[in-house]
Amino acid sequence: MKRYVIDLFMFPYQQSFRASIEHLAQDVLKALGAAVEVKALLVGARRPGSKNSHSVCVEPEKGRWKLLLFDGLLEAVEEIFATHPLQSMWYGDEPSNSDKPKRMRQDSATTAVRNAIHSYDIEHGVRSFCGASRLVGDYYVVPVVQVPESLFHQFPQLSERPPRYEHGPTGYRSLIDAALATVLKAATSELERPEPGRFMFGETRRPDEIVRIAANRFLDTPGLAISPRYVSTDLFTRLNLISSLLYEGAKGIGRLLLANPENPSVEYLLRFRERIPFREPRWARKVLQLASPDVVLVADSEYVYGLGRLLPSYSPSEQDVFMVEFLDHYTWELRCGDLPLLRCDYGSPSLPSEALEKDTLISSLARLFPQSTAADQEQIWQLFIAAARQDGGSMIVVADDAEAEADRLARQGTGIAPVKLTVDLLRQVSSIDGTILLDPHAACHAIGVILDGPANDQCTPSRGSRFNSAVRYARSGLARRLAIVVSDDRTIDVFPNLRPRVSRKQVDSHINEFSASDVDSYHSSMNWLDKRRFYLDALQCAKINVHLGNLEKVPREVGEIRYLVKPFEVDPEFDSSYLTE
Repeated sequence: MKRYVIDLFMFPYQQSFRASIEHLAQDVLKALGAAVEVKALLVGARRPGSKNSHSVCVEPEKGRWKLLLFDGLLEAVEEIFATHPLQSMWYGDEPSNSDKPKRMRQDSATTAVRNAIHSYDIEHGVRSFCGASRLVGDYYVVPVVQVPESLFHQFPQLSERPPRYEHGPTGYRSLIDAALATVLKAATSELERPEPGRFMFGETRRPDEIVRIAANRFLDTPGLAISPRYVSTDLFTRLNLISSLLYEGAKGIGRLLLANPENPSVEYLLRFRERIPFREPRWARKVLQLASPDVVLVADSEYVYGLGRLLPSYSPSEQDVFMVEFLDHYTWELRCGDLPLLRCDYGSPSLPSEALEKDTLISSLARLFPQSTAADQEQIWQLFIAAARQDGGSMIVVADDAEAEADRLARQGTGIAPVKLTVDLLRQVSSIDGTILLDPHAACHAIGVILDGPANDQCTPSRGSRFNSAVRYARSGLARRLAIVVSDDRTIDVFPNLRPRVSRKQVDSHINEFSASDVDSYHSSMNWLDKRRFYLDALQCAKINVHLGNLEKVPREVGEIRYLVKPFEVDPEFDSSYLTE
């Protein structure tokens, strides 16, 4: 039986522990609606007084994170420890004072690892999140999760906010931050157990549980931004309860402004004599009935104060006013200015579905309509953003044959003289039902169009009529068509959904990593390439297949199981338009 020897040894189950954290973080982000590649690593800083030969350990030891990255880590830990803010802190109870050196040492190790890995993040286009370290054997072990930096272009964050008082909480910049922090907190808790990693499978929380915990923590962020002194109020649970209640059979649709009630940018139209507490959800749901598209309920994280509106002079860059939009029964979203932060459907939080990467839509337009210019594609993107932010659903169809279709569907819509559609004009023509028909140059040929087309295998009874009519129309005929569907509940779909583009540099990097791997280290890079077979050309497939053959030829030891994927072939639909530089 083959035995695996760990040179950079910290504790017996470090391999399975790291893999469990990586899979958990990936599953949590997938549950949120952000399916990206996640990598996890462990960094161990040797404790003072230990005679272990390795000052720093990294798991996986043959991975992409070299020991050189953490050169000087122990010296950095000592420097941070010597100037730690808790050095001047004196607690009123002896147990807290006794624990203080341990807490400073743990925090110093985490901070030193975070600082050391920053250069790697910049070079490789990732962002690292570090959990709190714990002493396991001879090492202060820091769990680290890395995600692509592009994730935060797709789902933008709030700006960093300094604490209102020294060492005070600041909340989270996004639901993603809160989710990964929750995963890392679970990792740190596991490190505190007698044999970390041994019984981890089945013991940690499920991804959906972690997502709900993260959403609950993230909803503290508005309160911290708007209140000088904030106490957690379980706002996430209370908003869910309000959204679930009916008032005389009617579902709650309206907007709730979360702000400091004395914010000068808030104009009151009426103010309740008695503020209404969120802990009385039926009362709060009743007054939600007073809200309208132009008038909102004014509240902080604990009470509703009245009806009002946000003055146009308010600057969204302040990020101290948030909007809760109740979209449908048991469905609501949290926004800050134009920044969508969280969506909740029937108690299940996720990232807002309108968060579509600009590059994805632009890429689809460029591939379907090569005659469109960069300016045309940018204009259609701006129209998409405007449509996504409107109250109510809408649909835009871009078609090669828009002019001919406007004539054919004249009795099912309103044809117009072709005009370049602007955002302001979009808002006007969206006031009537039906589809807006554009050509690839963003010229509008018809409005209020009722689409036709035969049913096909992409139609589904689980979606509404707007989505299914888009699928039927886009798949009918020989002309190229792209449908952008914004449902009433702000669910967003683009059809056809072309494959996203992948970085050429990233593909080459994983091929080189795989080609340099051995039978102990090939799994990660091989699995990455296996999931992205579509993006490989003939030369790349040949290079991968040569190394697969070399790995197959390495003699197996007794009991060794080696899993290799089938040989790679070029996908006939692949071309260079699917790659970015």
